[in-house]
Amino acid sequence: MQSLLMLLLALVALAAVSAVAGLIGYSVSREGGSSVSTAIGRGAFVCFSVMTLFIALLAVLVAAMT
Repeated sequence: MQSLLMLLLALVALAAVSAVAGLIGYSVSREGGSSVSTAIGRGAFVCFSVMTLFIALLAVLVAAMT
């Protein structure tokens, strides 16, 4: 039960990190001169790419722990 709680806590923390990465992607895109809708799309792409990376990393770590 405790390991499941730690996994959930790690997933929430990594989701927050990916949201910050999405905001950074949005701001970089806006600084580059993109329109708001294009910048939102690019920020969302960065956010979901980082989240996919973190989920894959968690899957590898969970498999290594068991």
